[in-house]
Amino acid sequence: MSPDKITLTRAELYEKVWTTPMRTLAKEFGLSDVGLAKLCRRHNIPLPGRGHWARIQFGQKVEREALPASEETRLGTIEIWPREPRHTRKSESKDELPIPTIEVADGRQITHSVVRRIDNSISRSRKDERGILLTRQGRVVPFRVSAEALPRALRILDALFSALDEHKYTIEWPKPYNTLLTIVSDGEKLQLLITEAIERREHKPTVEEVARQKRDYWWHPPRWDYSSTGRLRLTLESVEFSQLHSSWSDGKRRKLETCVGEILVECERMAPAVKRAREAKAEAERRWAEERKREAEAAIRRAEYERRAEAVKKLSEAWQQSTLIKEFAIALQTVTAAADIPDDARKELEAMIDWTARHAAYVDPLTDLNCTLRQFKNPPWHYGN
Repeated sequence: MSPDKITLTRAELYEKVWTTPMRTLAKEFGLSDVGLAKLCRRHNIPLPGRGHWARIQFGQKVEREALPASEETRLGTIEIWPREPRHTRKSESKDELPIPTIEVADGRQITHSVVRRIDNSISRSRKDERGILLTRQGRVVPFRVSAEALPRALRILDALFSALDEHKYTIEWPKPYNTLLTIVSDGEKLQLLITEAIERREHKPTVEEVARQKRDYWWHPPRWDYSSTGRLRLTLESVEFSQLHSSWSDGKRRKLETCVGEILVECERMAPAVKRAREAKAEAERRWAEERKREAEAAIRRAEYERRAEAVKKLSEAWQQSTLIKEFAIALQTVTAAADIPDDARKELEAMIDWTARHAAYVDPLTDLNCTLRQFKNPPWHYGN
């Protein structure tokens, strides 16, 4: 089981990053060093540069890059969800699942129906440039081998598929056989592939090829020569999560034939691993969606704050303008009262003073407090409601 989430502040993580090597700290948090570095960059936490720990080891004084201030409060708290170590599944279940011994005799007869169908789907006369056998009618087979290695690959697959049948696994390869063959383990689909290592060396043109190239300038001899090695490798992986995979190869001490029991057990081990990976993916997507939701809500709050600040700014400017107009009206009234002007002109000035006072009241946001409150609370497109 993975530990619960780790919660700490930016300052705390900054202190740890600059006092503990990244790999050590990443293991402590149950993360990879790359994942921890991404987390620090996401929260604007500077990281030590190259040579930092080497200089400390030799007793040199190293200055830290200061932790920049963060205006976003959501970045102040950091939540770390440790993940389950990649090899925990195998180490925990090795003792629980005994590995059966499945022999693959050199003279084993191919009896499994699916393996016989695969055998019939492979062309013996058509090969690619590397000598790998091609298939008939565009069929997709779990083999990438030469003609020399094909009998071995068929025997290994026949022994494995026969064991899978005994353990009630399902092998799916529907007609017209142009899709991947899958093994169904506890509802999870796995795919396998047997490949052969092919050696490549630079081709040395023959005398005939050199002569032809001189004669036919558009023709070129092959660049590489390929040769089959007979070394086989079987890879088993989840169809849904390609990062969940295991492989077995011919080696100096043992052949692929001796690994059939391990492959059978791995089919059982991989199914719960796929379910855990799916749950982890769903949880990661849920947290990602929550993070995006929080960011969207924060953006809305910032936009609303800026809108209200702009509304208050405009209201205060309107109030200042109204106050200035009122003072002008009062000053104009004072001058008009003291001035010796004709009655007609006085009446026109008094009408102007009256209009100016009414305009000052109209501009003043303090005149209609309900209207002022609506401008503060609602976006402009709500004013007409």
